[in-house]
Amino acid sequence: MAEGNSVSDEIKAQRKKLAGKTPKEKLLYFWEYYRIPALVIILVIAFAGNLIYTIATAKDSVLSALFINGYSEMDTEAFMNGFNEYAGIDTKEYTTSLEMNFTIQEEAMDQYTMANVQKLMALVAAKEIDVIMADTKTFTNYADPGYFSNLNEVLPKELVDKYQDRFFYYDVPDDEQGEIPIGIQLADAPGVVRTQAYAVTNDALFGIVVNSEHVDNAVKFLEYLDME
Repeated sequence: MAEGNSVSDEIKAQRKKLAGKTPKEKLLYFWEYYRIPALVIILVIAFAGNLIYTIATAKDSVLSALFINGYSEMDTEAFMNGFNEYAGIDTKEYTTSLEMNFTIQEEAMDQYTMANVQKLMALVAAKEIDVIMADTKTFTNYADPGYFSNLNEVLPKELVDKYQDRFFYYDVPDDEQGEIPIGIQLADAPGVVRTQAYAVTNDALFGIVVNSEHVDNAVKFLEYLDME
């Protein structure tokens, strides 16, 4: 719009420029002068539409598991489909996930490790992770901040009795409970063996995150990992 012109004046000026032009010439004129604003509008509409669609079709997560320092090329989607069937998850409404090959090598502390450390902290703080599995050394690093539940309190009695001899006990700092079971050694569990994630180290502690909102499904995931 020319400086000082009203919208009405601008419309009149544009009509005057188009007077006597053919439809093709008018189209070329509009393409020349309005293509950038038009493209911006189209992109904004497309982005907004995609965002609305994503929000409208998003499924609520009812279990998110993370295998730290577990290395595998298995199809996690197929593995979790088996869990969904076992746990009776309605996959039309809900979703579950397993992230493997998540590396935290704290002795290296390179950029990749630092990024994963920060990601893990964010996931736990946002209550977006329910189960963590890791080698004993890494698992212990996240026991100090109190990341893991007391398994005596979250597991049914039959599972407490079943895993008693595989419990990993830890005295969490600033916690007056003393040594409590926060992990279960599952390296030899059939489901873990199928993943081959900890085949090299034969060391895989299973823990339920202390602020998990899906403890029931975390317990079912434990059962699933230990199924033949």
